[in-house]
Amino acid sequence: MTATNIIFLDIITVLPAPFSPNTWKVRLALNYKKLAYETRWVETTDIASVCKALGIPPTSTLPDGTPKYTLPALVDNNPSPPALLSDSTPIIEYLERTYPDPDSSRALCPPISRALLALFEYHVAHSITAQLLPVMVMHMYDKKTPRDRIHFRKRTEAAFGKKLEDIELRGKEREEHWNKIEGAFDLLATFMQAGGGASELFTGSNLSLADCTLGGLLLAFRYISPDEAWIKVSSWNNGKWVRYVAALEEWTDVV
Repeated sequence: MTATNIIFLDIITVLPAPFSPNTWKVRLALNYKKLAYETRWVETTDIASVCKALGIPPTSTLPDGTPKYTLPALVDNNPSPPALLSDSTPIIEYLERTYPDPDSSRALCPPISRALLALFEYHVAHSITAQLLPVMVMHMYDKKTPRDRIHFRKRTEAAFGKKLEDIELRGKEREEHWNKIEGAFDLLATFMQAGGGASELFTGSNLSLADCTLGGLLLAFRYISPDEAWIKVSSWNNGKWVRYVAALEEWTDVV
C-alpha cells in the first residue's frame, strides 16, 4: 500500500469486525485506493469527546441545536495543517481529490456521475437504511460493547418514547416490513441488470461510490444479523447479493 499517514476512526463492537455501514463504506474506499491507514477504535459513547479533542467537525445538529458528531471520521496528517473530516461521502470525495488514481477509469466518484450517485445514495438511505431499525434494533444492541449498550438504549428509547424491545417488530408485521425492504433490493437488482450484468458490481470490475454504499450496508447485515438479515438477503434475487459481497472481498481488510 502507498505510504500515508491517515487515521481512520471506526466504531468498536464485541465482534472481530466493524458493523457500521457508513464506516464500512469508507473502509472499502481506503482499501480499494490502496492507502495505508491506521484504525482508531472508538466506542459510540466517546465519539463526541474524541472528535472534539481532535478537531473533527460535527456532521449535523441535534434537535436542541447542539452539534452532532458521528463516525466515520478521518485525520490525514500528510497535508499541513492536517485534514480533519467527517461523514462518509465527503471523506471519500476528499480521498478522490487528494489521492487520485492514475487510471481515471478507477475513479470512485467521477464528477460526471455525481448526480446519479447522489440519487442512488438517496434511494438506499430512504428505502433500505431508514427501514432497518424495526427489524434490527436488538441485533444492533447485542453487538455493541457493554458500555455502548447503555448509551444506545438511552438515546434510542428517548427518541422513540418506548423500550428497545417494543421498537422491534414481531410476527406478521416483521415479515411485512422485511418484504418492503426486499422490494427496494429488487429495484436495485433490476437497475443493475439493465446495465448489462457483466459484473456483480455497478460499474464493471472497478469499485464505485455506489458499491461502497451498498457494500457497506450488506457487510453490516452480515455482521449485525447473520442469523436473520443476512439469511434473508442471501436468498433474494437468486443469490445476487451473496455474489456481490464476494466480489468486494479483496477490499474488506480490517487494519
